[in-house]
Amino acid sequence: MIGDILNRSFLVEKSIKQLFNSKLDEAGLSKTQFEKLSGIQRRSLDGILDKSSKQTDIIHLLKLSEFLELSVDEILVYHFKDRASEEIRELQEAIEITFINKYFDLKALSNLGFFEKESSLSALKDRICKFFLFETIFDFENDLNGVLYSRTKRSFSDKMKDFWIKSSYKYFELINNPNEYSRKDLVELIPKIKPYTQNIEKGLITVFRALYNVGVTVVFQPLLPKTQIRGATFIVNKKPCIVITDFNKNYATIWFSLIHELHHVLYDLELLERIKYHLTGEPDLFLIQEDKANKFAGEYLLSSEKLQYIEPMIHNSFMVKNFASECQIHPSIIYSQYQFRQSEIGNNYWAAFKDFFPDMEKVKRGLTVNNWDTESLEEAAVKTKSSLTI
Repeated sequence: MIGDILNRSFLVEKSIKQLFNSKLDEAGLSKTQFEKLSGIQRRSLDGILDKSSKQTDIIHLLKLSEFLELSVDEILVYHFKDRASEEIRELQEAIEITFINKYFDLKALSNLGFFEKESSLSALKDRICKFFLFETIFDFENDLNGVLYSRTKRSFSDKMKDFWIKSSYKYFELINNPNEYSRKDLVELIPKIKPYTQNIEKGLITVFRALYNVGVTVVFQPLLPKTQIRGATFIVNKKPCIVITDFNKNYATIWFSLIHELHHVLYDLELLERIKYHLTGEPDLFLIQEDKANKFAGEYLLSSEKLQYIEPMIHNSFMVKNFASECQIHPSIIYSQYQFRQSEIGNNYWAAFKDFFPDMEKVKRGLTVNNWDTESLEEAAVKTKSSLTI
């Protein structure tokens, strides 16, 4: 609102003093008579008309707006025409502070290292612009304009989700995969992915590189606080792009999420091209069918028949390990599928078998992870692109 008023103030041709004098002539009043009728003293009135007051009495300004038959917005537009640069600067700073608070969860992002704690307004603006390669912080609102759903009041989780979506989209724009997307090549590649689940340190990055070559860019990112995003599929420059997060800090979940998102690429591409992105784990406004993607991923990694076969031996780690080797998957995938199956019938096994799940820090060492404390998305994109094209 204030920004709009300031912008309009540069366009008006008449001053508030000219409007006032014209209105006096029209009403047949002298300036002294107006002062007496309005209860505005000469010094206060002249301060408004001559733009000389350091602080304007809002009551006096509203009285003047009634006399001039101007709305509050209109009187403010005329009031700020040719006001002192210091006052305009203070208002501009107020606009910027309001904007940053509206779109960014300062506390959460400071804890992540994106902002330095106790940052000045100037430092906050500089950080946002450098990270996103924006000319001004207001570019954040317009970025992906029309794609993000509108909110008049953002909750903290909305702010973090919007930050994640916009930073991910920009990230993929900067990576700019030069390979054309080929659905045929992707269909041929998917059956070859499963054995790489057995390679904890290099399996994911090897698959990411293969997907990159067929036009599907996949990156791994830490989960942002206050979000529930397990994965996401974007369409950037007409090509599918996937983000996998470390939701639940679970190795098997990462592979499940990857195959889940690849299902969306294969079967929901037309819809994704219209809506630009889909988040897995967050409410879906466009009713993309997650059940089908979940079933596809589950059956691909370990079919229902195979899970049923190994279930009676689930507590025999030797048998599970051997069966996993036969199925060309990591044993944690069997345990994860079993845990999920048990949860569906009301049994809680989520804390079981934790010794058979790989350490996520070891997994992440083989990946280029986009941490939020990096100086810019461009810097992160260069590193990621380099790791995907080796």
